[in-house]
Amino acid sequence: YLHILTTQLMRKTLSCIFALLVCMTINAQPRAMGLKLGASGIEASYQHRTHSKEFVQVDFGMDLGYNVNGRPGVKAAATYDFIWAEPAWTAKGTWSLYSGPGVTLGFADDIVPYDIDGKMIGYQDNGFVIGAHVDIGLEYTFASAPLSLALNVRPCFGIHINDGRFRIPETDLTVKYGSKTGFYDNGLLGFAPSVALRYRF
Repeated sequence: YLHILTTQLMRKTLSCIFALLVCMTINAQPRAMGLKLGASGIEASYQHRTHSKEFVQVDFGMDLGYNVNGRPGVKAAATYDFIWAEPAWTAKGTWSLYSGPGVTLGFADDIVPYDIDGKMIGYQDNGFVIGAHVDIGLEYTFASAPLSLALNVRPCFGIHINDGRFRIPETDLTVKYGSKTGFYDNGLLGFAPSVALRYRF
């Protein structure tokens, strides 16, 4: 039942994000689109200015998490950022310092502790992710080309809900321990900086 509710919530939220993107596209404001590479994976990234000092950012992509050799997951993040400084560090181009809150949804691996024969053992297990994040970044927009380069951190604090099924590597057996809900440890990888390159239009 918990998985059904979580799935419905994710579908409604992604539908809202899609509707927001359609509305923003119709409204002719400065936009940017590109790719972002971070510690946990790669994402397609879209920015839309809502004000001269504010913009919405939506990221969607592959989540590799701790288990880079295992099953990749997917994750979507929506952020409302505020530009709070534009330092004149160079004669050409523009710099922006920004930050803002947002929400994260996804289906990804995380470390889940299980009590096996009286011992707490952490296994990689996939599940639904729901959380809140904070985005802090520095962006440089080139004067000679419609491109921007950004460096940011986006730690996520949320919950990971899995189905309690996992494969024991030593025996290759699938064991079911029941659904578990816990802190989304993988979200702390967001403290590692990500690099983004976007085309502005």
